[in-house]
Amino acid sequence: MKKRRLGTVGLLAIGLVLVLCSCGGGSSANKRLSKAQFASKADSLCAAFNAEVKKAGSPQNTAEVIVFYNKLLPLDQKLVADFAKLKPPANEQATVSRLVTLGKEQAVRAKALIAAIKKNDLATARKFIAEGNANSKESKTLFGQIGSAECAKAN
Repeated sequence: MKKRRLGTVGLLAIGLVLVLCSCGGGSSANKRLSKAQFASKADSLCAAFNAEVKKAGSPQNTAEVIVFYNKLLPLDQKLVADFAKLKPPANEQATVSRLVTLGKEQAVRAKALIAAIKKNDLATARKFIAEGNANSKESKTLFGQIGSAECAKAN
């Protein structure tokens, strides 16, 4: 149970990191940010996200995992959408687009994981956790490439 709980927390955390990194990017509609500006925005948003995850606690049982995901998943979805609106340097657009894709995939996966947990379908839950861990590993690498140490930390 402990390993599954850690995996489920990690699965949602990566999605939420991607989402939170996107806040605040809509005001300068067409102007691209410099690498330092982009990384700074991402880092400050991820720091806020990390605080929210910490505040949400660490689920200790199946019921708490479901509550945890249901509480944080809406934030995840909004933040992925906001992240997609950020204007990174042109040479980092492909990386940021991939991070957005990973964030969207993670949100879908988190919903499916919640459903599997509710059904007590451990085999399916383990599958989603394994996929989420692979997603997390790729995201961590990509956040490092764009210079966002705080976002990579949560992965």
